[in-house]
Amino acid sequence: MVFPDPYLKLLAFQTAPPLDPACLEWEEELKHRGPPRVFESVLERQPIYAQECRDSHAQMMAPGARDYELSQGVERKEFTVPSSVDGFAIPVLQLDLTEHQDQDPEIVIIYYHGGGLRVGEADSEELSCRHLVKSGIGRVRLYSIGYRLMPSWPATMCLSDSLDGFNALRGETAKNILMGSSSGGQMAAAVSQIASKGTIHGVLLRSPVTADGPSGVEYIPERLRPYHTSVSPSFVSFLIGYLQRDIPRDGLEKLPLEATLEELQDLPRTWIQLATNDTIYSDGLCYGIALREAGVEVQVELEKGWPHTFWLKAPQLPQSLKAEKKMVDGLKWILR
Repeated sequence: MVFPDPYLKLLAFQTAPPLDPACLEWEEELKHRGPPRVFESVLERQPIYAQECRDSHAQMMAPGARDYELSQGVERKEFTVPSSVDGFAIPVLQLDLTEHQDQDPEIVIIYYHGGGLRVGEADSEELSCRHLVKSGIGRVRLYSIGYRLMPSWPATMCLSDSLDGFNALRGETAKNILMGSSSGGQMAAAVSQIASKGTIHGVLLRSPVTADGPSGVEYIPERLRPYHTSVSPSFVSFLIGYLQRDIPRDGLEKLPLEATLEELQDLPRTWIQLATNDTIYSDGLCYGIALREAGVEVQVELEKGWPHTFWLKAPQLPQSLKAEKKMVDGLKWILR
């Protein structure tokens, strides 16, 4: 259900709602597969996570599979853009409809993947990206940015690469849309706050990280603390607990929720998709409230009874496909 601006504060749940019955069935299925793999380090996990994402996409788009159509009629390119800091080659995945590949795009989507700034690559959310390119809304070109990851690089470099990707690839005449899920939503929101005014047409965030509540209430703006309620045991799910950081904010000067009202003024229309059973739920909700206080038009979509970015973890579920379709509807709302 979509919630427009005036109702956002009513969505600050004190406890998480019950999990959806279909989610509970999925949880039981995961339990029967045995305990999850334990990794010695994030560095060990990074390539395995990336390959698991590729394998999942291949399975979903195989001949005869539900999303086979997403594999057809899409031109896929991989290239790099240079970092403004050190010249590092930032990986980029580009997707166009084959019929539009030689035409200038009407809409440019700059996409940032999730993964806590620690895992994920440019193609790790390609299934969602293909839903956007095949949305039928016009000549869409999508660029997914493979920003550098912690712990090999500091979070400041994640943000720098994300901004460099936007500056290098944004369209001069096209409508530029920033988009991201989880920590990719953090990158999208942060870039929207520091990019040149007037260069962004809209922002689309899915379960975005915008604050560092687990490190302490002092990292939540005081006026928003009554609505930031999800750093609480009832919001912990089998998919995600608290986003623990080695240092507050991962060493960043501030996170998007800490922007002043003046800094948020004149930001573009923003659509936010939230899963209610998620310790990061309040990050996105409070960011929507803050944007609304600054006069930005905001729309929030709730996935009630579901955990953090479930559409990425279990794309085969009917509810995941529904969430992807809602994402496309959110893009249409931003563009209307």
